[in-house]
Amino acid sequence: MYKLATLLFLLCLTFKLSAQPQLESLAKQELTRYTMLNKQSSKRSNQGNIDLIHVRLQLQPNMSNGRIDDGRVTLTFKTTADISRLEIDLRKELKVDSVIYHGNKLMYAHNFTHLLTFNFPSVILSGQIDSVTVFYNGTPNMSTRAYFRDVNASGPSISTLSQPYGAHYWWPCRENLIDKIDSIDFLLNVDTPYFAVANGKLKSVNSNGNKRMFHYSHRYPIVNYLVAVSFSRYNIYKDTVKLLSINKDLDVIHHVFPHNDDAVNRKRTSETGPMIHLFDSLFGEYPFSKEHYGHAQFSWSGGMEHQTMSFMSNFDYDLIAHELGHQWFGDKITCATWKDIWLNESFATYTNLLCYDYLKPDAEWINQLKSFKDDVLSEPDGSVYAKDTSNVDQLFSYRTTYQKGALVLHQLRWLMGDSSFFQGLRNYLNDNDLKYGFAGNLAFKLHMEEVSGLDLDDYFNDWIFGEGFPTYDITWSQSGKKLKLKISQKTSHTSVKTFNVPLPLNFVGNNKNLNVRVPVTDTVFNVEYEVDFKVKSLETDPREWLLARFTQHFTLSEASGLTIYPNPFGDLIYINAEDFEVLSYEIYDLTGRLESNGDFGLGIAKGDFGTINTHSMADGVYFIRIIGKQQTVVKKIVKQSIK
Repeated sequence: MYKLATLLFLLCLTFKLSAQPQLESLAKQELTRYTMLNKQSSKRSNQGNIDLIHVRLQLQPNMSNGRIDDGRVTLTFKTTADISRLEIDLRKELKVDSVIYHGNKLMYAHNFTHLLTFNFPSVILSGQIDSVTVFYNGTPNMSTRAYFRDVNASGPSISTLSQPYGAHYWWPCRENLIDKIDSIDFLLNVDTPYFAVANGKLKSVNSNGNKRMFHYSHRYPIVNYLVAVSFSRYNIYKDTVKLLSINKDLDVIHHVFPHNDDAVNRKRTSETGPMIHLFDSLFGEYPFSKEHYGHAQFSWSGGMEHQTMSFMSNFDYDLIAHELGHQWFGDKITCATWKDIWLNESFATYTNLLCYDYLKPDAEWINQLKSFKDDVLSEPDGSVYAKDTSNVDQLFSYRTTYQKGALVLHQLRWLMGDSSFFQGLRNYLNDNDLKYGFAGNLAFKLHMEEVSGLDLDDYFNDWIFGEGFPTYDITWSQSGKKLKLKISQKTSHTSVKTFNVPLPLNFVGNNKNLNVRVPVTDTVFNVEYEVDFKVKSLETDPREWLLARFTQHFTLSEASGLTIYPNPFGDLIYINAEDFEVLSYEIYDLTGRLESNGDFGLGIAKGDFGTINTHSMADGVYFIRIIGKQQTVVKKIVKQSIK
């Protein structure tokens, strides 16, 4: 499918969604980690011949130096083809003691491409269930921080962050996006002062001399990169949240470094509960409701959405929301290819925004949208879909993969309406062919089309695969009850000719307003509305639904404060600025070609006059556009030279 050398070890240490400098810092860290991995490329194992049913992972770390003193992994699998050999991904820095099959040692090869390969005594037929155990030890390569040891104010800690292909840096596995492990058990043996954390429920803790064995059990399908462990001194406390979708309590367990366990962080972690309530109501049942949700603090920047237990550097509001959202989008359903990483990251970013929509004051919600839009509109190109997964700048573009993708979902919500949009998300998440598995963009699109009745081909072509955004220029005028608009569109990138999402406009008068939803029918079109009040101003997209720019011009009649004379004219046109200040002018012929333009120095003040010399223009019919500070006048004029 692609080379690991060009596919990114860091397909996403999830971004912390707060101040821009912090985001830029995180992006740089991801690029650094990718660069390090790119120097340590390896061949991936043959992926299509087994289905992993269960993994039993036993680990004993050395807290003093990070070494794995004792590692044992039993892979229970069902064959999907006749096989006589198996390939396992495992970094060469880790030493294999033995490979045991049915109680006997197998001959194996562990080569420089970081593949562990062995032959079975006989062919295992397709459809058979079997297992093999690998015993190993050694010090993992910690340069990419897939497995890393740090020392903080509370002492040493060891944690993992394996996305996308870092799991084999610390345990023998099968790195892919085609097969989730059906269930996994962890047996984590660590010195008594320390606590072990992993995916799933803590079933038991047993003391053994100066060590304790922690048994975690996870009974949901899980992709390799979400398998995670952490060892540290932790203060542990929990909140309880009622899942209204199933009328059941859910434990939310927080593992915090002792030196960070204070009133401030306890208040921050307590905000997880309202977020779970929100997502449970919008998206459906928390995906791992038979177990729990929680946080484990680690010493790496940002966070990672490890299934049931997000690892966090801190408890920032946005980071908590983002990683929690991933439990639905990225964990329950995982992108089937890294080109569709937006199905993980754009969605989690939008869940973060939804916390502002539903849980914060309205002004904060609108400000978040404006901030995101400012970033996305700062450059004219960039697609949500990752067309080139070897291009780390494109794949990890915070502007496109995270922010633009989130705003494209927000815009789709406007197009579909809240009821259809959230029902479509629930249908997608509960599709029996997708849930706890993998999905591509087509599966998501089909669900949104089914619930809305819309054909979304153009929308996905324009906003997911296409690049850029539209700028709408709106000229409007009112005559009596008739409100006329001329709307033109320019796109920032040649990949899209016309964006066609309806425009939200609000016409405002004295104590009255009119909200309209204007269908976009062409690059230039006219539309008319009947309004029973005098319109003072036009608000374009007041609720920040669209990823677009707007300019507008209010066209006045001559009686409204401007006189242009004589008409027809000879060489000179006179401007009488009766009721507003004039800045400049443009004259066009009937084909739209600019014939003349200029300004009036410091402008023409109200009640003053200005002159335009048209000596070089031929006789004929023209349009003159008089531009003022707050309004614009467009009028047909005729040049007719005196004979």
